[in-house]
Amino acid sequence: MLRLNRVMAGSLTLAMALAACSGGSSSLPSAGSSTSSSQGLTGNNPASTAQAVSVPMTRGRLAYSDAGRRGASSPVTVAIVLNYNHQAELDAFIAQQSGAHGGHQFLTPAAFNAYYAPTAQQEQAVLTALQQAGFTITKRYSNRTVIDASAPSATVEHFFSTEMHNVNQGKYGLRFANLKPATIPSSIAQYVHTASLSNVVIAETQVDQDGGVTRSQINVQPGTKPAGGSPGKELPEAMRTMASGCSGQLLLNPGFESGNVDWTTTSGVITNYSPYAYQGNWFAWLDGYTSPETDYLQQTVSIPAGCTATLTYYLYIGSNEPNSAIDTLKLTANGTTVQSFSNVNQTNGYYVKQTVNLSSYAGQSTTLKWTSQQNGGYETDFFIDSTALTLSGGTSTPTPSPTPTAKPTPTPTPHPTSTPTSTPAPTPTPTSTPASGCNGAAALNGPLSNSSGTLATGVAKPFDFPVQHGCNGAGETAAVIIDDPVNTSYVKTYLSAAGVTQTGTITNEAVDGGGSGDDPETDLDVQTISGLAPGANIIVYDMGSLTDQAIEDAYNQALTDGKAVAVNSSFGGCESSDTPFESATNSIAQQGAAEGVEFSASSGDSGSNECGSNNNAEGVSAPAGDPYFTSIGGVNFAYNSSGVLTSVTAGSSTCGSASGMCYGGGGVSTVVALPSWQSGITGMIASGRNQPDISLPFDPVAVYTGGAWGEYLGTSWSSPASVALFLEADQLHGTKLGWLNSTIYSLFQSTGYNSYYTPCTSGNNIAYSCNASHYNQAAGIGTPKGWALANAL
Repeated sequence: MLRLNRVMAGSLTLAMALAACSGGSSSLPSAGSSTSSSQGLTGNNPASTAQAVSVPMTRGRLAYSDAGRRGASSPVTVAIVLNYNHQAELDAFIAQQSGAHGGHQFLTPAAFNAYYAPTAQQEQAVLTALQQAGFTITKRYSNRTVIDASAPSATVEHFFSTEMHNVNQGKYGLRFANLKPATIPSSIAQYVHTASLSNVVIAETQVDQDGGVTRSQINVQPGTKPAGGSPGKELPEAMRTMASGCSGQLLLNPGFESGNVDWTTTSGVITNYSPYAYQGNWFAWLDGYTSPETDYLQQTVSIPAGCTATLTYYLYIGSNEPNSAIDTLKLTANGTTVQSFSNVNQTNGYYVKQTVNLSSYAGQSTTLKWTSQQNGGYETDFFIDSTALTLSGGTSTPTPSPTPTAKPTPTPTPHPTSTPTSTPAPTPTPTSTPASGCNGAAALNGPLSNSSGTLATGVAKPFDFPVQHGCNGAGETAAVIIDDPVNTSYVKTYLSAAGVTQTGTITNEAVDGGGSGDDPETDLDVQTISGLAPGANIIVYDMGSLTDQAIEDAYNQALTDGKAVAVNSSFGGCESSDTPFESATNSIAQQGAAEGVEFSASSGDSGSNECGSNNNAEGVSAPAGDPYFTSIGGVNFAYNSSGVLTSVTAGSSTCGSASGMCYGGGGVSTVVALPSWQSGITGMIASGRNQPDISLPFDPVAVYTGGAWGEYLGTSWSSPASVALFLEADQLHGTKLGWLNSTIYSLFQSTGYNSYYTPCTSGNNIAYSCNASHYNQAAGIGTPKGWALANAL
């Protein structure tokens, strides 16, 4: 997962530096939790009363502090997930499609919408109540499952009987949350499954840069800099730039991870000290020494004519200077000031993203220069990290887009506002994917790895992916749900190094405004899927921020688009921190299960302690633990020179977590009950849903990101690898396979480790150990034997 830091002004004390969904809990009281049924399914039909909306209780690096009551007129956004109709029939229908070589006769989106989805009248009842209360409806969907709305804080408080507060959430800045459990009004409670009243970030990506430094609280005396380490190995010029036409990113060494190369600076500006970096280990530190002093950081680029050019970077300002605007930082482009800051613009202990439009410099060679001037007698520090100069517009089309298809707009059969009883259930028809069997594509035969880690062939061969047997995912489509879009030029560089020829398409689709900038997580997800299933199409649904509202909207958008057959989620948060999020995402994924769409999610990188800090509190991750998601754990593995798998183990890998170590996530839920398909399996803990289900490689993977190669690790690698495997299985059978958990466990119960799975033989994830003879919470069933399992599904 990406390691980021909150630097306290003046003393530069690092807080917020714990593992994903780990760390000390918020000072707010617990709001309780809900428990799903024994099947892990939501028993929601319109006659039921919606549960209260609990307070989001994010922990660790996602923890927040109360900043006081939100102003009455300040805007608040809400997302409301509605109940389905005929819930018991829906549960039974999905169960009928499960099992090896099952019927696989899934519903079309139109058929689902006409019978199981909320009716037009039910949706309208909620819309009317919101509008009459003073809400503005901001988004609706053709499946009538999610409603997005906004209103002044006072309106939200009155409607939901709650109290809205501003909260400080570390590097994510000032946000809002209901700090009192909310209640769904009785007038619409029968129609509402759950709601979100917060824009707190509740999940983090599960990718870690290998070899990171422990991030504990550190105090630095004013006027001193840490000793810088040796620069990273300088990369060949061909591997450091990426832009072509009006796409890509222009700055070399944009995150400073290659050390003091590509930038012109005063001495000591580019610094190797991970606790102060926004991400990675290196950052630019301007000033912090004596007065007077001038530091600068600059790089010259050529911006192509006709392109839109957007500079983004992250800035921290901390100061002990009591005088007004005496220490300054200016950003110039060819000598013209485009941004300026001073000691009075402190960023309150965290990095703040800056965005500058440089399109007016298109067609020119442009020198970007940050210059700091220390004039006072006290310290002011300016930190810069994660820069990017991104191109867009023009006529460049780096990756062909698939022909758009219209969203389904069904005409629902009229229903009363209560649960329908007279309309017959839809009769499913066999749903075939565009492909029909394998297309005889060439097996991957590129290098198994490079100096930064494993490449695509290094997974496909050891785990015998169907691509080695002529199934490359052609005709299938994956959805990647993530906060930032993918840089397709980076994908091309990766595939070239991996010796993979891609025939599928890659497109970005913005949700809720979308994200921006370069992100190692997105690059890893897309490079993994395109490398292992090069014939598949990939749609990146980027939503800017991993809030519950944004994630739910992205999932629902993927379903209403109706293109993807597998959905990847390389992120997670402590399951018990936000139980409405678990319930909402599971409900949306259930609709996917009815329509033949599979959901995979990373089980986390903090081992058995996804909800704790310093290895002292066990907990599991959501959405991976949702019953309609397949939880993908992470293991270490080894292979010989021919690519034959020789071992599967669990254990720690060095990374930038609070403890300095990362492990594949796993454990038992305190929120979701033990589902029937896990019942009776040796090794299961009967008190709740167990994670992970299966595991795939965890460490180390080579990723081309930010214009350079890097070595990364985490279940962010294993989850998209599972999506590639399931896409190829769909292609093999010429039909959607959909939700697979019941099938996966059924095959394991009948054959153990004889046919379809390889056990994890040793190691642990802190609290749980691998076992070569049965299921375990360190690695789940184990790793799939790809070709054998794909044939058995």
